Amino acid sequence: MNLSARRVRALAGLVSAPMLAHAQAVPPVAPHSAPPAVHGGTQRLSSAAALGVHSLSVDSVSPASMAFIVDIEQPLSPFISVFAGGHVGVNLKATGLQAGGRIYLTGKPFQGPFLSVQGDGTFFDSDEDVSKLRASVSGLVGYSQQLGKQWHIALAGGAGFSHLRQETELPRSATCTLFSWCLLSQPERTVETTQTLHPVVRLTAVHRF
Repeated sequence: MNLSARRVRALAGLVSAPMLAHAQAVPPVAPHSAPPAVHGGTQRLSSAAALGVHSLSVDSVSPASMAFIVDIEQPLSPFISVFAGGHVGVNLKATGLQAGGRIYLTGKPFQGPFLSVQGDGTFFDSDEDVSKLRASVSGLVGYSQQLGKQWHIALAGGAGFSHLRQETELPRSATCTLFSWCLLSQPERTVETTQTLHPVVRLTAVHRF
């Protein structure tokens, strides 16, 4: 019995010896480690849509001097963004386009204080015989406050310089109405241009995509 037991142990040693040698020859494989976390990652430069109101004129404080605006804003860097959109007067007698850029002083788009420059063109259809076209450039200082994960509200104020062109169609004379050839001709028009410096106020709700 002792001899048989020795033979079994010897046979087991011969079988296990190559396996132990292979295990010692193969170096252990280190487990894959997760990449180190990057602290202070870059901010996502997402675009945004803005809906709000801004002033069109200072001739009066009536609703006719206000306009609804819609903008799409796209950051180019943490500090600089550009925007463009359109506007329509509250009384639906003014339509136009605007575009500009903003500098966010904190380096966070849509957050904190900012400086803005914008240009806009507006067509006023106040009367059948009178048409107005205004081009203006404005500089504003504002602040944007975050209200939720994707919503911000921005208020800005500043000054704008406008060039207004007013074209008026003169009424036809009584003599002209008696002759058909006169009615077929183009009516006389007068053109007046004015330049004004006026305050600008802009209030928008901004939604980030």
